[in-house]
Amino acid sequence: MKLLLIAAMFLSSLTAAAQTERKITVTENVAYRTDVGKSTVLDLAQPQFGPQQNRPAILIIHGGGWSAGSKNDMVYRTLMIDYALKGYVVCNMNYRLVQEAPLPACIEDVQAAVRWMKSNAQKLGIDPARIGTYGHSAGGHLSLMAGLTAGVACAAGGAPPTEIGRPGPWADHKEWWPIGHIDKSPVPFLVLQGAEDPVVRPNLTEDWVKKMHQAGADIDYVKVHGDHGVAFDRQLEFTRPAIDAFFARHLKFNDQSISYEQVKVPDFGGSGRLKAIALREKSLPDFVVYRPADLRGAVGRNRGALPVLVFCNGGCMDTSIGYENMLTDIASYGYVVVAIGELQMFAQHENDTHTPSSMVQKALDWITQQAADSTSYYYKRIDADKIAGAGHSCGGAQILANAADKRLKTYLILNAGMGKMEMAGASSKSLKNLHAPILYLVGGKSDVAWRNAQIDFKSIKKVPAVLADNTESGHGGTYEQPNGGANARMVRSWLDWQLKGSKEYDNLFLGGDLKGYDGWTIEKKNFK
Repeated sequence: MKLLLIAAMFLSSLTAAAQTERKITVTENVAYRTDVGKSTVLDLAQPQFGPQQNRPAILIIHGGGWSAGSKNDMVYRTLMIDYALKGYVVCNMNYRLVQEAPLPACIEDVQAAVRWMKSNAQKLGIDPARIGTYGHSAGGHLSLMAGLTAGVACAAGGAPPTEIGRPGPWADHKEWWPIGHIDKSPVPFLVLQGAEDPVVRPNLTEDWVKKMHQAGADIDYVKVHGDHGVAFDRQLEFTRPAIDAFFARHLKFNDQSISYEQVKVPDFGGSGRLKAIALREKSLPDFVVYRPADLRGAVGRNRGALPVLVFCNGGCMDTSIGYENMLTDIASYGYVVVAIGELQMFAQHENDTHTPSSMVQKALDWITQQAADSTSYYYKRIDADKIAGAGHSCGGAQILANAADKRLKTYLILNAGMGKMEMAGASSKSLKNLHAPILYLVGGKSDVAWRNAQIDFKSIKKVPAVLADNTESGHGGTYEQPNGGANARMVRSWLDWQLKGSKEYDNLFLGGDLKGYDGWTIEKKNFK
């Protein structure tokens, strides 16, 4: 065994004043079992700062098609050191490759490594109830198998083979593969997959994920554009935050260095240059925040803090999953979107419930607080003086119910209108509270909100108003299409015009130039 001492300046989202020198020790080639040869060794990284007992632990499992690879690969060594600097005890293991011992030997070795960590927990400073696993490719398969068979607290896998996917002796043993263990496992899983992976087919991964989800398992699924290197050495701007949040949520519980708990990448991050993610923020339960993955870089490109959009869902529902393509796309052009509802990995319409219009106030209060709090991740990164409110159908009524709030600098009422009815605490009387420009967007005469929107538009006397009609889109609009379709482009154009001062949209909203918007009509009023 070889003992190394490593010291590093720990850089995270902590403030500069809180950055400290953190030291770890790395002990190499520790045998976790001695009955099967010399391959079953691991490297052990232990933090030398903070409490030395009951720490969370991570077991890293290398890839290589079960026939190659090593714990010494730089990606895994770097990952080991990085997580040790974050306060985890980390074991980076080798296992018997198939040319040394056939399957299921490597699965048994992972199980043995977990047992070794638990039996030596006091000596290692590990909380045996807080051990997680991570691996990529073949290591991803072994990590998921650890979650299914080894009694760990959680398991993450990048590009993980969930079944062998071809005929042969390995395919005859479903118990060697996650597909053979469809159950409501108490262990949470994180699966990261490249959409263009030629080695591990995404359809097989998604088949297991969806079956486990249907069985009631707790699974986070992050799918991004990319090949087999996703979560290994590519697309790390998406996958590493997801892994960080996953382990912090299930092993640390209250890691203050990470503001979010859960990460999703809808619609591959949007069509803009600032690829976006969806987050569940610890400080804002019951909402989803859509924002550029690299928020710091987005502020630089925007030359200042980003405008914010508060979004309310159709049916006043508590999920924005039906709008995540549009909201992700908007975020990818330099916005932070705060949407009502829990973050859902998959649609769970049977769990949807109605939300009160007061949720808009909760979102506005959070934005205001985060913008003013120097310890917040969003400090100087969101502009609380540039907030828009948007909602679809009943969500549009929720925005109108809050029309008097001066923090709203513009309104977007999507396939909604009050007319003579009352809904979500709003009525035609709410239009008297308008104090900023408003966009109504409808879907032609087949849209059930079309007539009410027309009535509202005609009754607005004081504020600038635009009525845009995507005449063939109906009440549902195009929001679930890739990037939110034409309706999302219209919404983003309005936001750019109102919150970013983009003059390029003068001709669209003032001149009626509908180039690129076939089948649309547009009206305006009260502009000077």
